[in-house]
Amino acid sequence: MSAFTTLLRGRRGTVVAGFLGLLVVTGTARVQLDNWVPPQAVPPPTPDRSVQAFRSDSWWNTPLPADAPSHHASEAILHYLSTGPESGNGCLALAGLGDSPWGTPIYFAGRGDPTYLVHRTAMRLPPELDELRIPRNARPSVPDGGTLVVYDVDKNYVVALSDAVYDAENDSWSARGATVSYLDSNGLDVRTGQADARNTGNLRGGNAAVMVVSWDEVEGGEIDHVLSMSSGPTLSSRHVFPMVGSDGAYEGKDPAVPPQGLRLRIKASVDLAAFQLDPQALVIARALQEYGVVVGSSGGSTALKLESTVVEGRGDLWNLKRDALCRLPFSPRYWDVVAESFTPGAP
Repeated sequence: MSAFTTLLRGRRGTVVAGFLGLLVVTGTARVQLDNWVPPQAVPPPTPDRSVQAFRSDSWWNTPLPADAPSHHASEAILHYLSTGPESGNGCLALAGLGDSPWGTPIYFAGRGDPTYLVHRTAMRLPPELDELRIPRNARPSVPDGGTLVVYDVDKNYVVALSDAVYDAENDSWSARGATVSYLDSNGLDVRTGQADARNTGNLRGGNAAVMVVSWDEVEGGEIDHVLSMSSGPTLSSRHVFPMVGSDGAYEGKDPAVPPQGLRLRIKASVDLAAFQLDPQALVIARALQEYGVVVGSSGGSTALKLESTVVEGRGDLWNLKRDALCRLPFSPRYWDVVAESFTPGAP
């Protein structure tokens, strides 16, 4: 097969030459990545990022009432989450700051962007990835298999790619996993039985709009939806709504090991202003108090994943430290675990 034929099969549209964006990492990887994605002379134009994902009555956009019922094993679950090897002081860390490769870039695609047939490397991908618009400057969080989020407002959906790889030689994209969520829907995976058939994927019910803390939302002063966190200690193989699967490995019956999909929140009674949090951390903490956070993945760090503005080519815009929320450790004094059966807004 000729290189030209390979290129045409790799993507549909105009060939784009060169690389845009800058990914900053440490150690020997820095030299490799400097060759992979040279620094941009001119940052890409800033798109309109004021997008409301999902209907206002969506589960993801519904605040928790102050008197939401607690899980019967709330204290034990909080202690379990605090025992992860990377939990620091037993708190919710912030992943992806500075030169960390664990952030996730967020891109906005439009009519002038090229269209790709995203090749699968493992699981079946949603049909939207047969013709997915991805901006020319887009790159995954790490070159050999990272994450990225793409909003396409014209096509009315947001996509998350996992283990995504950009092949510069053939100008093609591949991914191991993906999820597609339509912006005018309730954002739930179709397998919950409460969503339309368009919301599909293989990321166990998570969606791209909540899995990353958006810098633009924080800068705007408000996050008005549920967030998603990872757990350092392994989760149960069991899952609860709104997730439709779990990547947890625990098969026992210890109630302290949470199922995937469990919802936590900073207690409504906690006065966040008294903790003198950094301004950006305070915005995140308010969302954790009003909307809560879903335990969406297992293994690694007990953390929230932040948007990687460095990979996007916008520079390091965060003014935070990894332990910025550690004045609020996983303690029953500050946190609560919501009962599995409780769904805000349900009759």
